[in-house]
Amino acid sequence: MAQIAELEIVQNAYYLLEKGASPWVEGDDEYTTARNLANIAIGRWEFYDNTKWKELWTTLDDAASTVTKTITANTYSYTAATDFRYPSSYVRTADSGGSSTYWQVIPVEKSAVYDESNAKVCWFTGSTKTGFTLHFNPNIDLTTGDTIHYEYYKQATKFTATTSTTEMQDTYFISYFIAAHMAEDGVDPDFNNMAESRLEQMRVTNMSQLYGVSEDIPSSLEFGEGFGH
Repeated sequence: MAQIAELEIVQNAYYLLEKGASPWVEGDDEYTTARNLANIAIGRWEFYDNTKWKELWTTLDDAASTVTKTITANTYSYTAATDFRYPSSYVRTADSGGSSTYWQVIPVEKSAVYDESNAKVCWFTGSTKTGFTLHFNPNIDLTTGDTIHYEYYKQATKFTATTSTTEMQDTYFISYFIAAHMAEDGVDPDFNNMAESRLEQMRVTNMSQLYGVSEDIPSSLEFGEGFGH
């Protein structure tokens, strides 16, 4: 099922609030306000209750083609995807035969400890403002043509066009959020309560796991929960 795009989300907010037959269109002041509120709603969802949303986990393989995913010998720093927030687990490099080398991700402040080490470690530097960079231990030879692979937690996508979509599961949260905050007499409590209810339901659903599949996977990372924030 295709995700609902910005235009329909804003139109749904219009129908909830105005109950008319001529919804706002791009270029209208109301539409611009609704788009800005939609992005505020996405931000609220993204950081709600410190939730790690399953929809925001992705892989370097799925990142934009403009991101470097191939090793060049003697080059030890590689720009991460523009939506990168923090890594999930080991970084891997794979040779042409498909064999992988596993690199343990360490906090950047511990990188100096490995100044004379041949340990297969790597680390990320940067911020969501300036972007992130992956660094491999420069004491280990890298092979041109090997490919880089890792999973990471991404930044939520914001709306910039009528065709924009979000990773959010329940986009009606956004419509109710817009309607609540565009009400004439301040924030409408009924619309706001509906929005908050949908937000909390997404959090509850996010906590569920696949039937019969354990989530007890040991972690080998040294990163704290605050990395990348």
